[in-house]
Amino acid sequence: MIFDSNVLIALIEGKGGPDYTRRIARLQADYDVRINEIIFAEVSVHYASAANLNEVLGAAGIECTHLTLEECHRAGLAFAEYRRRGGERPAILPDFLIGAQAEIRGWPLVTRDRRGFASYFPQLEIIDPMGKTEDCND
Repeated sequence: MIFDSNVLIALIEGKGGPDYTRRIARLQADYDVRINEIIFAEVSVHYASAANLNEVLGAAGIECTHLTLEECHRAGLAFAEYRRRGGERPAILPDFLIGAQAEIRGWPLVTRDRRGFASYFPQLEIIDPMGKTEDCND
């Protein structure tokens, strides 16, 4: 399972309330939780050093797993589709790298941004941190 940055920030900062915290704790009990270097970078703005963030992640039992070239390629294909559909951003979006890694490795993705990921990664299992789990094949 991989946590998107919006979920990780809310978890680390204690935002989201007690129901949110309980749901995240259940997910952490059922799955190995990971992030990648993209999520690490997005969250790092809240920390003085990489070592400090890494320490927080370790204490939370969250591992950083690096992207592979295959995952980067899949992200590029999704980004090309985004551009074909009229997307205006000229550089690859971080969510494409996150979604590609989760899809290729078969990891559920915990995020509050279901629509963005489901549009380009229809096979991806997306778990809403507020409790709703959806397989995006529907």
